[in-house]
Amino acid sequence: QSFTAMLHAAAASGTDKLGDEVQSMAKLFAAYASCEDPQQRLRNRCAAQLLEAAARSIEGGVAEPKALLVDVGSGMGRDVGAWRAQADAAGLGADRLDIVGVELLGALNEKAAVEHPSCRFITGDVAALPLDDCTVDGVHCSRLLIHSLDAAKAIDEMVRVLRPGGFGVFEEGDYGTNACLTGDVRTATVCRAVSDATMGKLANPHAARVAYTLLLARDDVENVVLESDSFCILDMESMDPGLNHMQKNLEGLVAAGTITQEDADYYRERVRNAPHVGEPIIAAVMFKISFKKKQIREVANSA
Repeated sequence: QSFTAMLHAAAASGTDKLGDEVQSMAKLFAAYASCEDPQQRLRNRCAAQLLEAAARSIEGGVAEPKALLVDVGSGMGRDVGAWRAQADAAGLGADRLDIVGVELLGALNEKAAVEHPSCRFITGDVAALPLDDCTVDGVHCSRLLIHSLDAAKAIDEMVRVLRPGGFGVFEEGDYGTNACLTGDVRTATVCRAVSDATMGKLANPHAARVAYTLLLARDDVENVVLESDSFCILDMESMDPGLNHMQKNLEGLVAAGTITQEDADYYRERVRNAPHVGEPIIAAVMFKISFKKKQIREVANSA
């Protein structure tokens, strides 16, 4: 079952548990929050640009009564909470800047609202955002389009809600760029099988490339910029506490006859010992795709 199907099933049932997972998404996000985030550099750059966009709208008198930043697929509110703290420090308090998270799983919104009471959280789908046209000064998503069944529709929606001159930025990956760095053939073989199985569960495994090409083809946006940020993961338990997610993938591969139980056990121990022996290393690339919505007159002139 795809991650997207599990997300929508969880939303329909009012839970934050995916499929037969015992652990809730809220607990998983909490575990991630306690670990170093390899994507943090990219997050920081996105936050700075979004706050600059909000400040421009305020200074230019465009944002009335106040500016609005939106994170689509906000999870437990990690990004919006960070933006709120940074905005407050810069003098952009809640009276001047509204920060909103839109999340498919209502159960996560309830918890996020407790964690970040100075932000607002709305339950909604990126395919039909519960926001009015041309009301948002900055829109952001992270690892969202990779689960989107219709990336073009998702981007349509995020561009729709932006004000003319508004700023958008996506943080997305491309599973085609992932690599397992190891000199051990058996480890590399199992790692590739795990990666292929994960890609098979993703609605849009090449989200970054797809988003970039879709934005370039639009006549209502400009300044489309693609940037990359690479990182390596040696301690997989920092991303997958207890290696629970990896274990479920290995069990599925064994059941399908793709690998043997001995292969799975060998790989799991190799990954667990990686911080001590130096491999395998998972090398990955995240991409930042930013753009500006054109002013209405610019769209008319280009038509």
